[in-house]
Amino acid sequence: MRPIGFIAASMLACVAAPAPAQTFGPPIGGMCLMSRAGAIGAARAGQSMQAQLKQMQAALNGELAQRRAALDQQRRQLEARQGAIAPIEYQRQLAALGQQSQSLDQQQNARFIVAQQRGQQQIDRALNEALGRVVTRNACSVVMERDHAYGWNNAMDITPAVAKEMDAILPSVALNNPD
Repeated sequence: MRPIGFIAASMLACVAAPAPAQTFGPPIGGMCLMSRAGAIGAARAGQSMQAQLKQMQAALNGELAQRRAALDQQRRQLEARQGAIAPIEYQRQLAALGQQSQSLDQQQNARFIVAQQRGQQQIDRALNEALGRVVTRNACSVVMERDHAYGWNNAMDITPAVAKEMDAILPSVALNNPD
């Protein structure tokens, strides 16, 4: 289940820490800065998605452990009967158990990725709508990614406004199928 752990860890790493106060010159009219990761991390929807992904990862890991334990027991039973069956049959059955184990990993990873994508799509829609509202309200002529700037004047940072607007648009995400 390592790929799920890696994916979850990378998602958690995307939640940016608040930026330190900056004192770089006067604000430039019409130029706005936003941290995409900061806005998502500060928004309730982003926090909701992270919490749900953690819960899902724990549940999938538990489910996978149970199913793996059953396969391990089958493998031990097969190994105990190794002398009683033909070597080619033993290898065939052992390979089949290996394929089942690999298939379990792939299924669990696929379920996690689908849920993650579902949540990210909801967040992206809310972020785009929130950004549009804030850009219009602040009369931004250009919006640049704040996280790639060496410094800025905080008066140009619209990240908190975008996060607040996202909270109004999407208070939480739904990772589960809406069936």
